[in-house]
Amino acid sequence: MDGRRLRRVRLFCSDIDGTLAGNRDAEARFCQAWQSLGPDDRPLLVLNSGRLIEDQKAFVATTALPKPDIYIGGVGTMLDHEKEPSHAGLYARSIGAGFDRERIAKALFDISDITMQPDAYQHAQKSSWYLHDADTALLSTIEERLASAGIAARLVYSSNRDLDILPEGIDKGAALSWLCRQLGLSHDDVVVAGDTNNDRSMFELPGVRGIVVGNALAELKAIAGDGTDVYHAEAHSADGVLEGLTHWGVFRKSP
Repeated sequence: MDGRRLRRVRLFCSDIDGTLAGNRDAEARFCQAWQSLGPDDRPLLVLNSGRLIEDQKAFVATTALPKPDIYIGGVGTMLDHEKEPSHAGLYARSIGAGFDRERIAKALFDISDITMQPDAYQHAQKSSWYLHDADTALLSTIEERLASAGIAARLVYSSNRDLDILPEGIDKGAALSWLCRQLGLSHDDVVVAGDTNNDRSMFELPGVRGIVVGNALAELKAIAGDGTDVYHAEAHSADGVLEGLTHWGVFRKSP
């Protein structure tokens, strides 16, 4: 375990809302600590959010957070890497042609209490809905409806409200794994952080080390469990991320 803790972190991938963002003072503390790292010690910073890329950029500009090196958006369906612009197109082509949103809506038309999220949260490879307090049986019904309509999909349900319908095999973790391959990194080089179930797939990548912030929902805390590869922070949001990155050796503990 000590070897894992001491292994250099070459890429840090974090959710935004509720994880890095949400407390401006904590955001500023994270930014100061991050920028204090020398270029040889600072991992790549990847933001991995349900927000679409342009929404992420606009939102991050309103926070005290540092600008990331890479954005992953739309629950793993989009990627933006300023230093490697070709990655966006390569990743989009690896996913495929996307969904027919009208077919999805038709398949779900009589599901009680489901409503489509605003267009700002939709794109060709992500169909997002509000569905409060759905149980396993209802989610299974939705999967069956989509399959019967010939739609190969993955469901990501989080916060007892947000239902994202994604291409089969795609999620935040799959996007991060694809990025690692492009960069020549292994999962052992990566630390991830999150607070809800839509971050789950990042924690499930073999070899990845994780940080569950103190304000995380029970849905993620239960999944992460007590494994030695996951650090459960006491502090909330960006302060919890700082606590976790200190545990994993990115920052030094204060004397």
